[in-house]
Amino acid sequence: MEDYANMRAQAETPKEAAELLKGSKEQKKILSQYIKSPFDCEIERVAKGVFVLGVAEAETPEVSQECDASKAITIATNEAVTKIACAGARFLTTKNVNDSKISAIGSFVSSKAVNPMAFQCKGDTIYLVGKRCGEELDCEMEPSYLYRLQRCIEEGLVASAHYISRRGLFAALIEASAPHSLGFDITSDAELEDMEFLFGESPYFALVTVDEEQENEFVDTLFNNNVPVTLLGHVTKGECRMDELSFGNIEEYI
Repeated sequence: MEDYANMRAQAETPKEAAELLKGSKEQKKILSQYIKSPFDCEIERVAKGVFVLGVAEAETPEVSQECDASKAITIATNEAVTKIACAGARFLTTKNVNDSKISAIGSFVSSKAVNPMAFQCKGDTIYLVGKRCGEELDCEMEPSYLYRLQRCIEEGLVASAHYISRRGLFAALIEASAPHSLGFDITSDAELEDMEFLFGESPYFALVTVDEEQENEFVDTLFNNNVPVTLLGHVTKGECRMDELSFGNIEEYI
């Protein structure tokens, strides 16, 4: 996070921030991990393969005057639990791995039910799903939001789902694009400055793609269960774009 925070501090425009991100060693390491294993959690088999578990870890932020130990734990717990939901696992429990990490554990209905975090096909629609109850990252999440997303995944309505970390929306988009060398074409938020929208701490939990056949049922399911869902854009062949602004091709970030 330190490398990414320094990058945001140096950049004055989204274009500058994107250019700095292309040279970020921290981001390239993250992308390399996702390309190798495009899932938001580790997959484990237990009881001689009878059960398939998902295990997701999240680092706690550094404790400071603005973020005490309780807030740091809540932020990391939110992140780990969201990773489990995005993978399609049913949440079981959380535990402290050590002083700096929180682990969330969930179960899958089968080994074939693990949902990828990576964009799957050009033309799939991109949505932002879920929203914090308040403006701060340590706000408690509404459990029903993640439950409904997980159920949509089990019902086959979701092509991919990726949690949005403290690095922000743009980083999540690049991470989801990299494994299959795809890109994105999204629309800016009229209520937020572009830098804040792309590189600030997103109020949304997850970046979700759906195909044309499942889109209406997916949106109706979330809407009817009072889960915030916002149309963001669509998956491209490789170009990364917001409105009329191009951030280059995904290959430039890998």
